[in-house]
Amino acid sequence: MHAAEDAKRREEVETRNTADTLAYTAEKTLREQKDKIPSDLNQEVESKVAAVRSALQGTDTEAIRRAMQELNEAMQKVGAAVYQQQPPPPPPGGEAPGGEAPGGEPPPGKEEEGTVEGEFREV
Repeated sequence: MHAAEDAKRREEVETRNTADTLAYTAEKTLREQKDKIPSDLNQEVESKVAAVRSALQGTDTEAIRRAMQELNEAMQKVGAAVYQQQPPPPPPGGEAPGGEAPGGEPPPGKEEEGTVEGEFREV
C-alpha cells in the first residue's frame, strides 16, 4: 500500500547519508593531505563540499545527487594530485632492506640464524 512512498523515502535517506559521508570524507582528506593538494584544487573541493552541504539543507534529491557528482569529480582530481606526490615504488625483483627477498623470505641459500629444520611428531 505504501511501498512506493517507503521506497522513495528510503532512497532519499540513503542519498542524504551518502552525500553527508562524502562531504565529511572530502573535508577529512583536505585536512590530512593539505600539503599535497594545490591551493586552487583545495578551493574547488571546498566549494563543492559547500554545495553538497547546501543541497542537504533542501529536499531536492536530484540537486543532492548533482552536487555529489561534482564533488566526486573534484575528489578524483585530489586523488590524482596526491598520487603524483607519492615516492616511486621500489624496483621489482631487487632485494628488500634487511637482505630478504620481496616475499619476506630469506633468499635461497641463506637460512635464518637459529632456525633448525626437522620433523615433528606427536607422542
